[in-house]
Amino acid sequence: MSNEQSDALMSEISEVFAPLEVSRDSTFADLGATSVSLLRLMVAMQSKFNVDLDVVDMFTVDDVSEFIRLVEERMAQSGIATK
Repeated sequence: MSNEQSDALMSEISEVFAPLEVSRDSTFADLGATSVSLLRLMVAMQSKFNVDLDVVDMFTVDDVSEFIRLVEERMAQSGIATK
């Protein structure tokens, strides 16, 4: 996965949790994530990156870096081209 794509994923995650400062080391607990915010994140990723995520996926990752890795893996499995 390119840095450009990872940066785009990070940007989208930051947008969902704005105005909080989000880093790759941020845990969803630190961000005060709720089921609603995690679902908003899932929908944002599906819409922007056309990636197939399930509700269960959103509750299996603890931090932003794990989530980015999950999304990148799903994109690769789906054959979504990366820049």
